[in-house]
Amino acid sequence: MTDYKNSAEGRIVTAKYQDILHLSRPEPSYRHPRMPVAGRAKIFSPFAALRGYEEEIAEEDWKKNLVPKKLLSEEKSLQISVLLSRVEKGSSLSVRFFQEDMHHSDTPPLGIYKEVSGIVTRIDSVFQKLVISDGETETVISFDSLAEIKLPE
Repeated sequence: MTDYKNSAEGRIVTAKYQDILHLSRPEPSYRHPRMPVAGRAKIFSPFAALRGYEEEIAEEDWKKNLVPKKLLSEEKSLQISVLLSRVEKGSSLSVRFFQEDMHHSDTPPLGIYKEVSGIVTRIDSVFQKLVISDGETETVISFDSLAEIKLPE
């Protein structure tokens, strides 16, 4: 492979710009100072080129983890009912419940099982809802979706 400077094209370019090739790089003016390295890094840092890409990936992961809702046995349903009757507002507990995926209308319903621990803030026996707060978020759980209740000893 030949050296670019010694090629025909290289000699033409060298002849064309001979008057400025030997000059040093000009210093920036005080009006337009060089940007600090941190500023340059911010400009050229990676960005999300595709809007919604992260959400799509998260949704695909969600879909991979979907499981059908398990029907509880009579004994388990009775055990949950008894434990629910013992739960009072302000008591601490841990529950495992089924969170249905609203995008699918399959039978049996598809979703994931979640576990939440916290303080009971509300028990609504009319609408059959249990509200648990972990200090940051409140989780509303339907009685029908409960799979397990753990009361502290």
